[in-house]
Amino acid sequence: MRKTFALSLLFFLFYGCIEDYDLKHDEIEPRLVVEGLITNKQGPYYIRLTESQTGSFKEPDYGNIDAAVAVKGAQVIITDNINQTDTLIPVDINPDEYTLDRFGYYKLIYDSFGNIVDTLFLNDPLEFNYNRGFYKTRHLLGIPGRTYSLKVLSDGKEYQANAFMPSVPDIDSVGFVKKDPEPGKAPIITPLLYFSEPQGIKNYYLIQLNDEISIRSYSAALLWQFSILSDEFLQPYVNGLNISQGETPRSIEYPIFWEGDSFYIALSSLTQNAYEYYKILLQQFKNDGGAYQPSPGSPPTNMSNGALGYFRASAISEKRLKIPRPL
Repeated sequence: MRKTFALSLLFFLFYGCIEDYDLKHDEIEPRLVVEGLITNKQGPYYIRLTESQTGSFKEPDYGNIDAAVAVKGAQVIITDNINQTDTLIPVDINPDEYTLDRFGYYKLIYDSFGNIVDTLFLNDPLEFNYNRGFYKTRHLLGIPGRTYSLKVLSDGKEYQANAFMPSVPDIDSVGFVKKDPEPGKAPIITPLLYFSEPQGIKNYYLIQLNDEISIRSYSAALLWQFSILSDEFLQPYVNGLNISQGETPRSIEYPIFWEGDSFYIALSSLTQNAYEYYKILLQQFKNDGGAYQPSPGSPPTNMSNGALGYFRASAISEKRLKIPRPL
């Protein structure tokens, strides 16, 4: 009897928990995903609207532009707190019509006889097209200290978000430090950042080594190289901040620079809410799905009515530097 009971217990332990549980992903309604950024740089500014993915998990293709489903036919309006209003328009680009040369993307304009009468150069990034859900402003100006309100009307629903644009300190300069190389190899170079940190107010920053156009044009897992920080441990003068500690969604290190390379650094202002949004994103990217890890969830969006994503307003200070080659 005891032997029979023991065998039954072993059977239960090994085979009693293998029944599939259907989460019914296919029955979940997709949600609106908003990616939006207003800066103090010259517009236009771009808002991207897509649908959240439902159904079975699909392994992302990190070598290509993402395949998110665009949300078309939406009305997108941005206003600020001094009654500046801009109704965005779809970015009407057919990538197949353009050719790339050293001057950029262009297409030829022909008359009714087939003669070339003009050359039209593309001002918008080629990947920021309507088929990917991109809309752009027409005349909006991003100014630090203002609050921007986003309203999206799509599929009979209204979504809203507000974003304050904090000021950002000017980058005084950028430098670099050389790491002792391994025998027979070139030195590894790490960028450094110098700026005066405003006192008497809590500040939050995002540091990027790629501009927004590059980041939003391709797979974010390849180019979304950034770090976030608060001013809690910063000195009044930030004298050579080593930015190599930044993290990416795939937990890879910042790119390695060599002598003769050029690099770009941008320092962006964040509100505390935006800082917390990116902080939670980073925590989720580090979650390996283990038994002792918290269940992943959506980061705290500032969008209303169940939409996902984030609408951000940031002032940006940026510099470029070419690393000299040894004489």
